[in-house]
Amino acid sequence: MNQNILITGITGMLGMAVYKCFMKVGKYNLYGISRQNNYTLSGVEMFYGDLSSFDFVNTLSHISFDCIIHCSAEINVNFCETDKEWAIKSNVIATENIFALLEAKKYIYISTDSVFDGKKGNYNEISTVNPLNYYAETKLLGESKVKTLVTNYYILRTNIYGFNKPMKNSLFEWGYTELNNFKELNGFSNMLFNPMYVGQLAILIEKIIIEDIKYGIYNIAANEKISKYDFLLKIAQEFNFSLDAIKPLEFNQNNFIAERALNTTLDNSKIKSLFTDFDFSINAGFAMLKNDYKNE
Repeated sequence: MNQNILITGITGMLGMAVYKCFMKVGKYNLYGISRQNNYTLSGVEMFYGDLSSFDFVNTLSHISFDCIIHCSAEINVNFCETDKEWAIKSNVIATENIFALLEAKKYIYISTDSVFDGKKGNYNEISTVNPLNYYAETKLLGESKVKTLVTNYYILRTNIYGFNKPMKNSLFEWGYTELNNFKELNGFSNMLFNPMYVGQLAILIEKIIIEDIKYGIYNIAANEKISKYDFLLKIAQEFNFSLDAIKPLEFNQNNFIAERALNTTLDNSKIKSLFTDFDFSINAGFAMLKNDYKNE
């Protein structure tokens, strides 16, 4: 019997990757939530509305889900800083509604490496959290709601890359678009992370659902810890753009509305010990990305 899977934010970059992965597996009844009321997806029963609305989320409470994958979030860091009410609605109240009103055998909450202050890096699942900006604060508050409301949860801390169609303004999308238009760009040489391609994360989410691993917090990150500058170089290398178009630049906090952490690298040894046959490398992620981009 097929499992019932709800994907919030299904039209976003991660939500779409999860949808495509689960459709490919082909053994799930998929439900999706989106604010875009004209958006349809093959094989998905869609619901349209605002997750911060108690009444809207409650309209789904009659469905028994095997897993809820909560991808929806406001991820614009500067916007969260300037519109804190919206950030709370999107990242905290929406999470509270999903986890309080809807029944599921398993819940997955997508969190962020930004819950750490970036002063040392290589954070594990029990490292001290200290968010520097309001986006990160609301995602951590979301984690707290999850822990309070349910026990059967997986909190996945990560930093993702991928692309939308049409392209938007995430790091990969911005870098690819600028390089494709023969523009020069700067990459922060002192800002470190170990990002995970959305396609890789989607596969891991499916593995988490079908295998009975212990509930709790997991870091989902690539093996390699690189700078934002090195990440842009990787885009150029993989897509045959000019490396000379990318210049290293030190991050200067004074140029940004919201404070940023400089080293949010994550220790991924906990999740790697559970899925020893999975390739957590950036090379594997970019190989998937290139294939997905070519076939989009």
